[in-house]
Amino acid sequence: MAPPPRVIATIGLHSSASTWVFNAVRELMIATHGEPQIFSLFTDNLEGIPSEAGRHLIVKSHQPSPELISWLTAAQAQIILSIRDPRDASLSMAQRFNAPLIKAAAWLRVDCERMLALAVPSMPVLRYEDRFFEDESALATLAQTLDLPLAPPLRSAIFARYSSAAVRAFAQTLPSLPPERLATVWSFDMDRVTQILAPHIGDTKSGKWRSLAPETQAIMTDIFTPFLTRFGYPP
Repeated sequence: MAPPPRVIATIGLHSSASTWVFNAVRELMIATHGEPQIFSLFTDNLEGIPSEAGRHLIVKSHQPSPELISWLTAAQAQIILSIRDPRDASLSMAQRFNAPLIKAAAWLRVDCERMLALAVPSMPVLRYEDRFFEDESALATLAQTLDLPLAPPLRSAIFARYSSAAVRAFAQTLPSLPPERLATVWSFDMDRVTQILAPHIGDTKSGKWRSLAPETQAIMTDIFTPFLTRFGYPP
């Protein structure tokens, strides 16, 4: 008998390697159940959630609405969180998308508020500073969390496909994808399947917010204090 459809949500701060997590989960589910049995999407609300119950659903989100959180709870979704020091994440977003730092911090502040409303101690949390996206064993941990098989050759193939270098190279080819696979986000091309954007990966450094002027550091720390405290980031 086929397993019942399941719902998995990968919810992460912007610039927390959340797209890596989403694609790792998507690839693991496809390898187990076959691509026709998987429906995946990015959404922060209930729009786009399919009404049919015949396929496994993988949701990627940064700022899940209360309605989406309630739906995921009712669906008994397996939720996996990815986090990063939001001061670094804000700086990364500002650099990658040529945005004012205060605007990027406003994006991340919403991320953090939604994450604080959602997180419970039992949820798996992937911390950017642990460099999980550079560690092939993180795929084995994900597979174990999701109770999915993972043979070493598949683990290596997925890891190689979503390495920083491979994603940067793929991002350069986005204009050559079929038009139906492309979306526009903030005036940049994005692949609907993998959610990879043209300016997808920054310098990946941690602690770079400390290069900001002292007064800016203090403002950023004040903005994110509840999140920093909850997840054990130093001031």
